[in-house]
Amino acid sequence: MAVENGYPLNAAGAVVFHRAARPAGFKGKSGKKQLRWTHLVGLFLSLVLLFLGVAQLYYYLITCDELRIKKVEVLSSSPELKQRVENYLLSRNPGNILICNLDYLRLNLTSLPGVKEVRVEKILPSTLRVEVFPRTPRVYVHRGLYFLVDEEGKVIRSEAEPSDPAFPVLEDEGGFNLAYQEKVSLACRALGGLDPEAKQFVRRLIFKADRRLEVELAEDPVRIIIDPENFPQQLPYYLANREAWTRLFGPLEYVDLRIEGRAYVKPLELSAREASGQKKEVS
Repeated sequence: MAVENGYPLNAAGAVVFHRAARPAGFKGKSGKKQLRWTHLVGLFLSLVLLFLGVAQLYYYLITCDELRIKKVEVLSSSPELKQRVENYLLSRNPGNILICNLDYLRLNLTSLPGVKEVRVEKILPSTLRVEVFPRTPRVYVHRGLYFLVDEEGKVIRSEAEPSDPAFPVLEDEGGFNLAYQEKVSLACRALGGLDPEAKQFVRRLIFKADRRLEVELAEDPVRIIIDPENFPQQLPYYLANREAWTRLFGPLEYVDLRIEGRAYVKPLELSAREASGQKKEVS
């Protein structure tokens, strides 16, 4: 007789265990509660009352006088732009603060001349705070009127004549019918690379049809032809040498500085002897 752990394995009357063919399931109470029609009606009425309550609360909030926008704070580094935005908001009723569409308001304010960016914030219960960032004026663009624009060519204001000599006038022989934004950006980059001392002399920039850029300086009749990419180097070069060239060649008609390290000068034709015109090269 075989014995394992003190239990006989093949003794007579040994208990034999058989695995059931299917796992035994748990038996629970089979009783189920049935919903009556009164329960369904009660649930439906509860939902109706809930929606009516929410609707009444929403209507109260959007018509409540305490939540009507009564104060608008406008913040800006430009007093002129601050006044313009305040006048715009005063001419319109912002309404209830909860349903005031900030994206729509921001879009409208950004479309105002001189506005570059707007941040709008709701301050409960009845205050709207508007922070306005102005565009930075760079040049006047001459297209019939004189438009003061930023580096993107966006108009800040228009004038019949330039009122601020700190900003040069930008012109185009083609009337800016092509590549307007590119030309404005190019001119602004060229001016931005100048030191303030040299920049104060610049009065007019003219894009020619052959893509030349001519520069006119204050109290200087000489036309200066410059490569826009090398503007910050070429203009100071002219300013440092113009008196010496005038002593050498007399009054000049134009100076061409587009070739690096060289200057082509053309004296004015002051007599019949000079009527043929002659170019002189200096380095």
